[in-house]
Amino acid sequence: MDYQGNYIAGAWSRVTTPDGTLTRENPSRRSETVFTAPWSVASVDEAVAAARAALPAWDRLGFEKRREHLDAFAAVLTARKEELARAISEEVGKPLWEARGEAGALVAKIKIMSTDGMQYTREVNPDGVPGRYVHRPLGVLAVLGPFNFPMHLPNGHIIPGLLNGNTVVIKPSEMAGGCMQLYVQCAHEAGFPPGVINMVQGPGPVGAALAAHREVQAVLFTGSYQTGLRIKQATLEQHWKLLALEMGGKNTSIVLEDANLDQVAHELTQAAFLTCGQRCTATSRVVARAEILDELVDRVRAMAARITTGDALEEDAFMGPIINEPSYKRFLASQQDDEGGKLTPILRGGAARDDLDGYFLSPGLWRANEVDPNGTHQAHEIFGPDIVFYSASSDDEAARIANATEFGLAMSVFSADRERYENFIYQLDTGILNFNRSTAGASSKLPFGGVKKSGNHRPAAVWAGLYCTYPQAQMQQEPGFDPAISANAPFKYMRDA
Repeated sequence: MDYQGNYIAGAWSRVTTPDGTLTRENPSRRSETVFTAPWSVASVDEAVAAARAALPAWDRLGFEKRREHLDAFAAVLTARKEELARAISEEVGKPLWEARGEAGALVAKIKIMSTDGMQYTREVNPDGVPGRYVHRPLGVLAVLGPFNFPMHLPNGHIIPGLLNGNTVVIKPSEMAGGCMQLYVQCAHEAGFPPGVINMVQGPGPVGAALAAHREVQAVLFTGSYQTGLRIKQATLEQHWKLLALEMGGKNTSIVLEDANLDQVAHELTQAAFLTCGQRCTATSRVVARAEILDELVDRVRAMAARITTGDALEEDAFMGPIINEPSYKRFLASQQDDEGGKLTPILRGGAARDDLDGYFLSPGLWRANEVDPNGTHQAHEIFGPDIVFYSASSDDEAARIANATEFGLAMSVFSADRERYENFIYQLDTGILNFNRSTAGASSKLPFGGVKKSGNHRPAAVWAGLYCTYPQAQMQQEPGFDPAISANAPFKYMRDA
């Protein structure tokens, strides 16, 4: 994809005095460069100033007129869906069938947030109160995107932000700059007013400058816990700045002895290895009742052996490559880490498809001999195709093991007994709890977010408008005054409310 520049105030702006240059390779074909972009930290000031200048008019436009712009955007995204999908596949290695799903979700998000999503920021007129409350836009929003869903996850912040009257500055992942450039091209084609949507390319220093910019009222971030922590630290003295941080997971599925193991094996395999394990909701821990653990492991191992791995543009590839060389090397190192015997390899993951020039992997399966919530393998989000199996002798023990992680994004319970599932609701520390379906995947009509190290209580999806706005209370009465009320001393306080 040819570099067009940063997008500021409705125009493409090429960096002429760069601080550096991003070069992005195709993870399926390492010798192929898919995107190159010079970057400059100074571009952040220009983009924020443009967003700030556009804010008053966009706010005053009102919801209905803003929705017309979003509807025009949806039409462009629909027309260019295949182009968007291919860009995702080539730059981040997501199989084309999966990338098409992401491209289609962009339009679905606009429809959901302009209908169901707006109920949370609607005007409210309480009974018996001479007033109301409305939700006002925060102002300029910084959107820091990830690579694993390079369009869908930033889009999930951008759309509610715009619908509620904010303007945005987007900093895409340095591993997905081409994807976001194409997304912004679609926004430009849709005819948004200049400055409503802005984008700056760059690595960490650009993101840091944007997050800490004093004219930015909120930072909407999806990525690793480490980066989220740095954002928190960089904004400690900006107490007014809202942070919506979605920071990954170490997600657990609990499998009870009465579960349908055919269903479970399929759900687990899919959840663990979709997107090469690079989903924040990917299943990486399985706690099974001891009675069925061996049978479950055998089924998942057999199913994992059937996974097709290949170039992201191959129609029959289930699992594409991991994102880049550092991630590739980290995964290979993780497959040698048995924590001094605390883990036993069932199926040791490693390099795959030596016939192809990409970062292809085979899945890893492990059995835990000891639960260690601080273990070098068990505790960390590997962000690759890896599952650790645990044995539990009771439901209570299963809950304890499931909670033995510092993350709390998604969990699942598989059972034929809904009452047992309902009991786990009171025991498990997680933002998402599914029944007889995997941890991966989510509905935009439900909140999306986690607890502990997975988030900061700012769930996305249908609730996203709440972190793009603040409530404004308005007490009201009709004009007019009876002078007799204050004609005689002494002055008295009088209020009918």
